[in-house]
Amino acid sequence: MNILKCKLVACTAFIFIAAAFSNGVFAAWLNVTGKVTSINTYASRETVLVNLDNAGAEVAECSNKTTFAISKGISAEARARMYSLLLAAQSANRKVRIAFNDVGSCESWDAATSVYRKIQRVNN
Repeated sequence: MNILKCKLVACTAFIFIAAAFSNGVFAAWLNVTGKVTSINTYASRETVLVNLDNAGAEVAECSNKTTFAISKGISAEARARMYSLLLAAQSANRKVRIAFNDVGSCESWDAATSVYRKIQRVNN
C-alpha cells in the first residue's frame, strides 16, 4: 500500500510540474535587424521609443506593432547604454539588432498597460 501511495504522489507532483511549465510562462527572445529611423525621448517620461526600418515580429499582447521601447523599468545606466548604441547606429546609418520577448513584456503608456515591445538587448 505504501508503494502505491508513493507512486500516486509522484505522478501527481509530475502532473503539476508539467502543467506549470507548459502554460507558456517562459518567453523567448525574438530578434529584428534594421536601421534606426527614429528615437523619441520625452521630458516627462523615462521611456525611450525607437523605430527601425523593419518592424519585426508582432507581439499579440502589445497594441503597437511598429515601435519598440527602452523601458522605464530598467536602470538609468542600462537605458543610457541602449540609447547610446541606437543613437550611434542612427548617426552612422548602420543596422542594429534588437531583441524583445515573443510574449507579454509590453511597456505601458499612460493608462494603457500593454503598448510597446520592450527592448531586452541592443547590439550592432
